[in-house]
Amino acid sequence: MPSASPMAVDSANPLLADLVQPVRCKVAVIATHPIQYQAPLWRRLAQDPALHVRAFFGTDMSVRGYRDEGFGVSFKWDTPLIEGYEHEFLSTDSRLQKVDFWVPDGAGLPARLKVFGPDVVLLTAYRGRYHLAALQAARQLGARVVMRHEASDVAETRSVLKESARDWLLRLLYARIDRFAAIGSEARRHLLRIGVPADRVGWAPYCVDSEFMARQIEHWRPQRARLRAERGVRPGDTVLVFSGKLTPKKNPLLITAALAVLTPAERASVHLVVAGDGELRGALEQVARPLLGPRLHLQGFLNQSEIGQAYALGDALVLPSLRGAGETWGLVVNEAMQFRLPAIVSDGVGCHPDLVTVGRTGFVFTSGDVAGLANSIRTFLGLPAAVRELLARGAEDRVREFSLEAAACGLVRTIRATVDRT
Repeated sequence: MPSASPMAVDSANPLLADLVQPVRCKVAVIATHPIQYQAPLWRRLAQDPALHVRAFFGTDMSVRGYRDEGFGVSFKWDTPLIEGYEHEFLSTDSRLQKVDFWVPDGAGLPARLKVFGPDVVLLTAYRGRYHLAALQAARQLGARVVMRHEASDVAETRSVLKESARDWLLRLLYARIDRFAAIGSEARRHLLRIGVPADRVGWAPYCVDSEFMARQIEHWRPQRARLRAERGVRPGDTVLVFSGKLTPKKNPLLITAALAVLTPAERASVHLVVAGDGELRGALEQVARPLLGPRLHLQGFLNQSEIGQAYALGDALVLPSLRGAGETWGLVVNEAMQFRLPAIVSDGVGCHPDLVTVGRTGFVFTSGDVAGLANSIRTFLGLPAAVRELLARGAEDRVREFSLEAAACGLVRTIRATVDRT
């Protein structure tokens, strides 16, 4: 492997630093923009002395702030997105407010990659000109290619014709990838079904910044009793938490429909905390307010440093996402489980085969089934405190397998296995 510049982000003297800390494998991370769930992973990879990591972003949109159409608000994440690892932006155009297949387009990316001279190019997706440009550049430079993406056969519903065309295109694409790092069991099933050999599929589980969430727990959990008392939560009441965008994909109105199925006596002990915003907020409040009155707590959009407050209030997470609408994972489940919240999820939530085991870490109901969700809520309401504690402990234990450290170690193993083939 060729030697490379050091891993320090803003080294004043790269040549001198290279003598102090040589590295043997250059890794170019390809992402359209810094993402709050991915940045901690790039920081962790940059700490590996055998790797020289540099991220190539198409836009700085998420760093300078933008309007999220799903949440319906303008904001910037309040956790560091670009600290602790080398990075480059191809564009800092403030007019760019969203990404799609066409934007960013990848113009200039091959030249940037050529200067860096990567041994491995790490792709985080394939649905866009930006990632396809990176793949083409990697092949021209002779670099190995690793892909860690939200792969799924069930997250989106397609016609038979579209499914066949997709399979054909993916076989062509995947043949150009040296190795994959599957984020979960559904991703692995998808890759094997498409024809990727098992020995080319590694494991780097989907994760949130579990270290940051641990600090959130340390801050918010001691305040649980106060937070609940301030919201009128009585001893014996149950607080359900919805966290996410109030959009049709997340299907939050199914929660209100399920609560309407419960008897008034059952609802009397239920509080609903909604941490999020979006187009369905008005409709949700219109239905839920008559059912719950002051026991409906609309928190609005909560940034990363605030979201722990919602989980600290709760007893269980409810995520009723529609099957086939694109919910490839549902990282709020990771967050909630780290806070010891069992999860009540639909089978449209991509992480349910990995994280949600009925009776151990939560409940799974059929997507769109009002009665199924109502029965899951009713069952949870009727559980003795000791059984709830077992579910909470089970959730906490399960999500440890999907930690930042586990993801980083798995990705490093995948990268090294790819390089070792040379």
